[in-house]
Amino acid sequence: MSTAFIASFTIIFRESLEAVLIVAAIYAYLTQIGESQAKKVINYAWISALFVGGLTFLAANYLFNLTAEHAEIVEGVTSIIASVVLFYVGVWFISKAEAKKWKEYIESKVQCAISNKDLMALFMVVFFAVYREVFETILFYQALLIQFDREAISYGLIVGLVVVSIISYLILKMAFVVNLRHYFIGTSIMLFILSLSFLGYGITELQEVGMVSTTLVLSIPKIQILGIYPTVETTLPQVILLLGLIYSVHLSFFKKTT
Repeated sequence: MSTAFIASFTIIFRESLEAVLIVAAIYAYLTQIGESQAKKVINYAWISALFVGGLTFLAANYLFNLTAEHAEIVEGVTSIIASVVLFYVGVWFISKAEAKKWKEYIESKVQCAISNKDLMALFMVVFFAVYREVFETILFYQALLIQFDREAISYGLIVGLVVVSIISYLILKMAFVVNLRHYFIGTSIMLFILSLSFLGYGITELQEVGMVSTTLVLSIPKIQILGIYPTVETTLPQVILLLGLIYSVHLSFFKKTT
């Protein structure tokens, strides 16, 4: 399997399954507290989020076509932004690796809406939870399409959607339970690897147009698939990203609560 296929599969699998987990968890919580009427609002919310996400995708493609003459700058900036967002999402996933933390997160969102008897608030909670996943998917795929072969990306997208569809059916219809700890940790690792790759590639694109200087370090190997290049300007931000990852893991798993 190619890097493009794995990256594409990972992104669509993670983003789609997270949206399904959020919606399924809210469904279950509403059933538990006897708020079955509010489930209609959830359906309106996630359908609206997908529709607005489709419009966002069209707008993003239009923007890229408008800036074709500055392709490398757009590619570089997009990859760097995608890297930062991937890192943030990975950290968020690490922080929710325990089932108890995930349950508290869902309950805090829904209780806020229900306690105010405000269905619009519940609509917005679900809408933005799902739309965030759609928006991130668009951003990540724009970055992937810049770097990799479209055919491999398409295969990864299709396989990812098929797998997520099967898992989603099991979750929603058959009370299938996902091991959240393994899921969150596993996907976080993949996200951090993609984040490092996007960051290195994005900075390299800006170096090619002269927006960022280039200081060669011959002792660093060039591993283009992982976004590793033998320059100070690409390596230093990646080291900072790794330090941020280590700190996040420490806070989530090793820091003692008082």
